[in-house]
Amino acid sequence: MTSRRPRLIHLNGPSRVGKSTLARRYADEHPGTLMLDLDVLAGLIGGWQADFSAALEIARGHGREMAARHLRSGYDVVLPQLVTVHDREPDPAFEETTRLAGATYVEVALLVDDGEHHRRLSGKVPVTEVEAHVQAALEDANAGLVHKIRDHLAEYLAHRPRSIRIDTTGLGEDESYRRLLAALDAAEPA
Repeated sequence: MTSRRPRLIHLNGPSRVGKSTLARRYADEHPGTLMLDLDVLAGLIGGWQADFSAALEIARGHGREMAARHLRSGYDVVLPQLVTVHDREPDPAFEETTRLAGATYVEVALLVDDGEHHRRLSGKVPVTEVEAHVQAALEDANAGLVHKIRDHLAEYLAHRPRSIRIDTTGLGEDESYRRLLAALDAAEPA
């Protein structure tokens, strides 16, 4: 453990930008870190296939409790979770949970240009049932979900001047991760 306060590192960004991949890598390289994937938790809740939004809301509540306990124990939590302007009012609670646990909240927005984002989406091979469910929703051309997510995320970030932004366009996993670590180091109080 380090002498710094534990952090909740919220990796925000559009679907399939690499949030979970970088979160897993961070947790693997920082012993004791909890990789808190709310989509995985939602998939553990009965009926998630019929109403994923409701299951995700339940998972958020459980996730806040897990995060608080882990942070109070002195360990980091990395949270790969898309939050947009529509999520802000009903669930600003991860920041509050972090504050109440005496920890530091750091939000990092992983971004990508539109063309590369579409390539990443089409190149994604779902590994779990939850990933397949999300992928099907994203690929539904009639829903226009990808464009809505990008627009709602941009609107959210416009009001988040302290959010660290990392453009991952043209970057592989190694370089994206290197930039994430550099951004986290720079965010440490002096």
